[in-house]
Amino acid sequence: MRSSETRAVEAAAKTGARVSLDLIYAREGQSVADWMRELRFALALPIEHLSLYQLTIEQGTAFDRAVTRGTLKPPNAEEGAALYEETQALCTMAGFPAYEVSNHARDEKAWSRHNLIYWRGGDWVGVGPGAHGRLTLPAGRIATEAHKKPADYITAVKREGVGWTSQEILNAADVRAERLIMGLRIEEGVPRDLVRDSAALMSLAADGVLKFDDDRVRLTRKGRQVLDYVLRKLV
Repeated sequence: MRSSETRAVEAAAKTGARVSLDLIYAREGQSVADWMRELRFALALPIEHLSLYQLTIEQGTAFDRAVTRGTLKPPNAEEGAALYEETQALCTMAGFPAYEVSNHARDEKAWSRHNLIYWRGGDWVGVGPGAHGRLTLPAGRIATEAHKKPADYITAVKREGVGWTSQEILNAADVRAERLIMGLRIEEGVPRDLVRDSAALMSLAADGVLKFDDDRVRLTRKGRQVLDYVLRKLV
């Protein structure tokens, strides 16, 4: 018997729209074999895009406190790495190559146009409580942050027309850092001239985590697993 989730995906696909699934793996007690069965099932559905995220334990959250108490035991780093590599291999074999660290698509037409705005350093308006935005204005690139509490957000919109609690002009170093942090996530990488530290670039390339030519700098598949390390060297 098909699940309600399966029927929902099939119904969405029948509309002619592209269908995407978001899945979280590296959950407590989940083996590689468990995740492979789940992922194969998802790949067999009528979808064109997959966002596959490893469970991340953020400091100060209820999950973090549960890990500290020992009541939650997610996979360790080595197990997480094995899950990631198996995920990449299976998705590639199924015709869903990764175009971003956690995102896979059948072809370029199915890439997430919404998220590409962030990854490519475009402009967006952050609307809603707690939303962040980036806008290129005559004064420069502006970072905005909205009030977190809905009541405060609504009051600000009524009073000022926008719900922002702050707006800041980013300096050139901040703009460059954001472009590196976001742009290296995607397969196309970033323009070569964003990387100012040639020694770090050469060292990371020698480590096999970056590749580059005269125009672009990109992560290797190995580099995707250590993106935070790469960024600490470059930003």
